[in-house]
Amino acid sequence: MTAGFATVARVGRRLPAIDVRIVAGVVLVAISIVGGLRLTQAPPPMTRVYVAASDLDAGHVLTRADLTVDQVRGSDTFIANLERVGHGAPLGRALRVPLRSGAPVSIDGLGAAVPPGREITVPVTPEHALGGAVRPGDRIDVFASFDKGTDAARTVTVARAATVRSVTRSDGLFGQHAGALTAITVAVEPDAAIALAFAARNGELDLVRTHGDLSGQGRRRFTVDALR
Repeated sequence: MTAGFATVARVGRRLPAIDVRIVAGVVLVAISIVGGLRLTQAPPPMTRVYVAASDLDAGHVLTRADLTVDQVRGSDTFIANLERVGHGAPLGRALRVPLRSGAPVSIDGLGAAVPPGREITVPVTPEHALGGAVRPGDRIDVFASFDKGTDAARTVTVARAATVRSVTRSDGLFGQHAGALTAITVAVEPDAAIALAFAARNGELDLVRTHGDLSGQGRRRFTVDALR
């Protein structure tokens, strides 16, 4: 019996001792993993952005009274497309799309600034207006062509950097396609308004969407002589 107890005692002494440093390392790794999971699951921080203070229509030019500030949360891509506080309020810009009260103002939803001047509505057809894809807030040049097919044929620029304020589309009566573009209202410089009115009644109009600052660039007049 005594020999049996001795054997058991020797076996017990051979069991490996627990290394406290290994246990501590495992615990630290587990804590770091749990902490990382909590961080990744935490909601992103709030960002202060401009939102509509009331319902606004497409083409509306933003004023200080149209905007208020709110906080939103979202992905980096979502936040990057919003007008954030600290970047300057988008005053004087025309809306491309309508905004409901409380909706954030998106960068994609903003058109060009509307300078002081005149507003005028002129008839256009889709094939001469970017296939009908003209939207409020677009900035356009307006060309007018006269005396088509004659030696006096010419095309002139009658408005530059005009801002589209609204578009008129057909309701489908009298054989027209429902939704087809029929007219646009544009904001132009005072002198351009009368030239645009004359051109709409006596020539054919073409709209050209502009991008960037093109001041002073581009030919203002083209005649049939340039093709000879």
